[in-house]
Parts: sequence; structure tokens; C-alpha cells
Amino acid sequence: MKDFKEGSYERKGWPKIIAAYKVSKAAMNAYTRILANKYPKICINCLCPGYVKTDITANTGFFTVEEGASNVVKLALLPNGSPSGFFYNKNQVSPF
Repeated sequence: MKDFKEGSYERKGWPKIIAAYKVSKAAMNAYTRILANKYPKICINCLCPGYVKTDITANTGFFTVEEGASNVVKLALLPNGSPSGFFYNKNQVSPF
């Protein structure tokens, strides 16, 4: 907020297009890592299911709802001791 109020957000490299969305995803990734560290016995991850055909995308996505949901289900069913604190992009660990 400080950078926005000062008008320095562009100079400091904040995103210009869909900025709130991008920043919210960065916050989600950071919070995932915080929770994973706080609760090491629980497998906590976040994911992007891909660009799914839903009402919110005006049905222009590349994946069906079932395909997008399968990514969520696979992570939800990971066995104990699985990797935690990661960001998954379509079933693969992705760098932040």
C-alpha cells in the first residue's frame, strides 16, 4: 500500500496488469510455506489447476472442470510424509 500511495509501485517493479490477482497469488504461496513450517506433520501445499473452463473464465479455459479438479484431488490424497510447502502447477512442483 505504501508504494501505491507514494506512486512508486511501477518503479519498484510491481505488476501493472491484474496486479491484485498476482499479488494475492504471491501471498498465497508465502502463506503456504508459513503453514507448512508451522505444522510439519500436515502436508500443506497450494496449486494452480490450470486454465479451467468455468463461468469465471467465460468457458474459454484449456481444461475441463474434471481435469482441473483431478489436480486438487491428487494433492488432497497425497500420503503422509509427502512434500509440503510447495506450489504445484498442473500436478508438478513449480518454482515460485
